[in-house]
Amino acid sequence: MTEALPPIFIARRDHVRLERLASVALRERHPVGGFLISEIQRAVVCDAHDMPRGVACLNGWVTYRVDGSRHTESKILVCPDEFRSAQINLSVLSPLGASVLGMSVGDRMKFVSIEGGLHFVIVEGLSARVRAPLLFPVNGRRGSVRFRSGHWGPMMKGPALPDNA
Repeated sequence: MTEALPPIFIARRDHVRLERLASVALRERHPVGGFLISEIQRAVVCDAHDMPRGVACLNGWVTYRVDGSRHTESKILVCPDEFRSAQINLSVLSPLGASVLGMSVGDRMKFVSIEGGLHFVIVEGLSARVRAPLLFPVNGRRGSVRFRSGHWGPMMKGPALPDNA
């Protein structure tokens, strides 16, 4: 018997942006593109005033636990072009980020890592949308993770994709 997927909700203001991101990722054969598209397609899209409380949204803090660990992590869920630091950001174009997108506190979902391992995540808590602080100057920053064709930023424990991937 398979585990039912939790319902997910996406704000209308984020839906088009996420669809474009997932479509480009799929076209460029990003390993999470198909998963992100499937999550976006099954989501309930809501206007801002109709969004249920306690849902993991873009630019909001999400606290989660992976594989039943005692340790929780809290990060800001962002698109790759807003990714600044692996210490505080979680990209929606990572398997974990695509999994928590739109989930509610207490929801649990399985996901497959870049390496192919099966994991599960539980959303433990959320905070309101925030503007992620810029931790590094944009000009002259080494190791930029800004989105551009062929460069998606870090993924959960995954290798960097070659430029021709």
